[in-house]
Order: sequence, then structure tokens, then C-alpha cells
Amino acid sequence: MANRTKKLTFLLAPPVMAASLLAGLALEQRSYVKPQDVEPYHASAKSAIDEIPYALAQGRWTGKDRPLPTAAQKLLRPNAWISRTYEDNQKREFPTVAGTGRHERAATLLIVQCRDSRDMLGHYPPRCYRSHGMEQKSAQPRDWNVGGLVIPGVEYGFEQKLVGQTYRTTVYNFFVVPGGPTNEPLRRDMDAVRDAAEDYQQRYYGAAQFQVVFQGLSSTDLSRAERDDIFRTLIEPTIPVITTLSSGGLR
Repeated sequence: MANRTKKLTFLLAPPVMAASLLAGLALEQRSYVKPQDVEPYHASAKSAIDEIPYALAQGRWTGKDRPLPTAAQKLLRPNAWISRTYEDNQKREFPTVAGTGRHERAATLLIVQCRDSRDMLGHYPPRCYRSHGMEQKSAQPRDWNVGGLVIPGVEYGFEQKLVGQTYRTTVYNFFVVPGGPTNEPLRRDMDAVRDAAEDYQQRYYGAAQFQVVFQGLSSTDLSRAERDDIFRTLIEPTIPVITTLSSGGLR
């Protein structure tokens, strides 16, 4: 009788183990994040981005929307975005690379937030600006303090010669990638986006890219100190957006 029981147990063990394994897999799959699970998060992200004001610094700076190229919209499939050029309404002398002069101060704030981090892959200054005929001259890691928030990013420099003139584009760039093993959403480069794209639990929270872009003739280039001041002016009103984006995928 004992031998018979052992034999029966031996025969039943594999099916029971397989059933247990399948049940465990089914339970685990039910816990996976699905696109519909994060709809409230993406709705909040869009609302926060849409609320970025046109008038900044008590009306000293005013913004005007610029179109996001159709090709970029098709590739990125953004949940929300802003492309807005802000101008300083006060005319005063300020330091430039060539010296001190009276010039207009302006910069473009660009934010693109994708529902799926895989849509953001490869879309960052070294690729996008060079594809428009610009030559990359520099890429320097930077940390900016904006209202007590330390933002890690990269300052990129590009040049383009047109009709005998040298035009320079400087881009301050950083990412917000929610979730992840360290829960550090503010990220410097594309590596964090790649990691999120490979994580089936994180990818549906998406990723956001922030840029402040300065453009003009090289002879009227703003000094770094002046650019940093403008960066803080344009980014400080977006801190609620950064906070909202950072809340996704917390574990």
C-alpha cells in the first residue's frame, strides 16, 4: 500500500507542479502594469503641462507658442507637449561672449512627454539637431539648482554656417523618467530612457524630455551665467510639472 501511494504521488507531482507554476504566472501577469492602468497619471501629466503660464517672472517674460514639427509628433506620439519661445520684455545691457551689449533675450522652452518610454528612444539633441544640419561642438554634464531642486542634465553646443554667418544653438537638456529601481526620476541622459523601455513594469509611465534652447549669431552669444539665469527663469514655473511626472511608477 505504501509503495502504491509513493507511486501515485510520483505520478501526480509533475502535473501539480505545472498547475502551481501556471497559477503563479497568471497571478504575476495580473500584477503587470498595462497602458490603461496609467491613464490617470498621463491625464495629470497633460493637465500640468497645459497649465504652464505664458507670462513668467511677474510678466517680465512672455511666451509665444511654436509648432512642433509634424514628423516629430508622428515619431514621438506625445501625450503632451509644449514648444514656446519666451522673450524678455525689459531691454537692458547684459553680458555676451563678445562683450556687453543691448540685445534681446529669448529662449525656447520645449517639453515632450510620451506615454511609452520606447517612443522617446533616440530622440535627443545629439541626434535631432545634427539631423538638421548642425555640427555638434560640445556636450558638457551640468547640474542646475532651480528653486532648491538640483537638476542633472547636459549642455550641448551646435553650430551651423549660413550665408557666411555662424549661427550657434545651445541646448540645456534633461529627462524625467518616473519609477525605476532607484526612484530618481530626474536624469541626465538617454540611458535612463533605455532602461525604462526595457522594463515592462515601467515603460508605460513613459518619459519626458525638457529643453531650453538658445539660438543666434555667435557674435551675440549670451554668456553661460546669463543662459543659466534664463534657464532658471523658464524652468522654475515647470517644477509642478516635474513633481507630477516624478510621481509615476513609485514602488
